[in-house]
Amino acid sequence: MTDRIVFVYKSAQKARHWLYMAEKDAFAKLPEGLLTAFGTPKFVMMFALSKHRQLPKISREQLENALNEKGYLLRIDLEDEEESLINQERRYRGHEPLDKDQLRELFK
Repeated sequence: MTDRIVFVYKSAQKARHWLYMAEKDAFAKLPEGLLTAFGTPKFVMMFALSKHRQLPKISREQLENALNEKGYLLRIDLEDEEESLINQERRYRGHEPLDKDQLRELFK
């Protein structure tokens, strides 16, 4: 059994947009419009999927399924911006940052 290599790109135009691909630089295989919306991909890293038990914000199974079915997975991190801005302001004012549960309470 060969180890699956995953190629990771970030968007040059949009913060917190990540593209995981089964093949390096195989952008012609992406759906029409996805690359336009994503912007110019900047290669970040490659890794062997079997070597990672945990991945940021996605499961290994989700990634493996997407790579098998489509050849890519698009990950967009939305909540980090809110959390980052609130906690940046808290730090600026000399307060401790809030954890995710405390942040959720703010938006109820």
